[in-house]
Amino acid sequence: MSARPDPPIAILPSEPDAPTASILQGSDAQPYLRWSGPADWLHDVREAFAPPGHPCLPSTTDVLDETSLALKLPSPDAQPFDAWAWRNLPDHKAVDALLNLTRAIQQLHHRGWTLRGLRTEDLLLDTSRGTLLIAAAPRLAPMPRTPDNETIWRDIRVFAKLAYENFLGHEYPGGHHLVTLLQDRNALRDVGLTHPALPQLLAGCVTPYGDLAYRHTDELLGGLTHLRTELTRPLQLEIASRSTQGNYLFRQNNQDSCGHILLDTVCDSQTHRMGFFCVADGIGGIQDGAAASTAAVRAACAAFMRAWEHAPPHDILNAPTELARAIARVTSQHLALYGEFSPDQNRGGTTFTGLVIAGEYAGLCHVGDSRAWLLRDQHLFPLSEDHTLANIFEKLDHIPSPAERDASHRTIARFLSTGTELDDARIDTFRNDLPDLLNQPDLPSRGLRLQDGDLLILTTDGAHGELSNKDLHSLARTHYNAPDALCEAIVHNALTRVGKDNSTAMVIRLSRRTSA
Repeated sequence: MSARPDPPIAILPSEPDAPTASILQGSDAQPYLRWSGPADWLHDVREAFAPPGHPCLPSTTDVLDETSLALKLPSPDAQPFDAWAWRNLPDHKAVDALLNLTRAIQQLHHRGWTLRGLRTEDLLLDTSRGTLLIAAAPRLAPMPRTPDNETIWRDIRVFAKLAYENFLGHEYPGGHHLVTLLQDRNALRDVGLTHPALPQLLAGCVTPYGDLAYRHTDELLGGLTHLRTELTRPLQLEIASRSTQGNYLFRQNNQDSCGHILLDTVCDSQTHRMGFFCVADGIGGIQDGAAASTAAVRAACAAFMRAWEHAPPHDILNAPTELARAIARVTSQHLALYGEFSPDQNRGGTTFTGLVIAGEYAGLCHVGDSRAWLLRDQHLFPLSEDHTLANIFEKLDHIPSPAERDASHRTIARFLSTGTELDDARIDTFRNDLPDLLNQPDLPSRGLRLQDGDLLILTTDGAHGELSNKDLHSLARTHYNAPDALCEAIVHNALTRVGKDNSTAMVIRLSRRTSA
């Protein structure tokens, strides 16, 4: 800190003779909080806020003098709470802000502290990020060993005001008036307080008394989560596919197959879009390869439907990758039985790449050299890893001869077969480097977290084998808004190069809408 007094940016409103909070401009041009008050209160502040905590909480950085502390602002762009800006924040952003603020208060409670009442004047609002930050705690005190309902209520009653003003767009009428309002259905209709889960949230926060009152922050989190669920609209999926025999003279049929199933399920008042998408590239001869890839796609789609019919929705939504791998296992078993009962057709095999979309997450199963891709924020990410001899050579640091190099790219190390069931451990999911590339550490266990605007692409090697990653990236960006056109462009590229293989592409474009 500078030896000279730092210029104030804003002074937050405070009660007479209470600790004060202000925002100052530091010597490094970064704003920080200055809290001033009695020595015993400052001691409590250091205990409560010294460990870095939730992003909505400040953290102590320095003792300025006997009566003041400096605290780091969680967001340098946050401004003192402004009612007009809050009322005009999109409601889904406002609920997200309230969820984060609840978690911050919950962390203070778990540390053994209570704010003894939170006011909007104690908050900062960052409209660009849609976040509420605690900027003052003038009534901070140790949490009683057995806190009563009123202790919790004092820290969460402000949520009734915040939710009311954001959703209804006008001034909060006060707790007593709201209690009366909530007991009259006609009055709720007249003022427009009809959004699902909103009256329940207000009832939980407005008073510490009665069966509907929230008794701890977990219940508040539950109410806000229900409200957020009601605001969320299902993913919209735009799907296209294209498959061609190709124009190579000696290609007499199309051994590629692809398929998808799309449906909706309702879970916890929310409609979830669910789907299964797959491509398969047959191997083992003209007839055997085509039969294997067709059987694989049909078996996989049937397995997905059986899972949807019999598995609890939560199981699918929470573990899409497990479902994807299970579908691949069932498909492998089906092909092995197909070969067992048709010995004259047990020479076939197929690659198989399948994608499960379950609500806001996706799971992947993969065997062979077909591929899955993700275009996100203009960047193209390969989701799968080829099971080819070339990749094995690379992992072993083996430098192949020119003849070996050419053959290794065409030699598949894993595939589904009509001759034998594939070992479960040889069914892959997402690439190992994706959690770091996509900044999603829980990807291996939870699945790929989908985002608005994601573009998912599935291709057989006859399609991507005629395209460099750079060219595919360029095509995906050019035809981002038109999955049909992108599929046509990918396949057309293989045709113009007179590629030797069949060519298949499937594209899924995702968009998410929230209520206005």
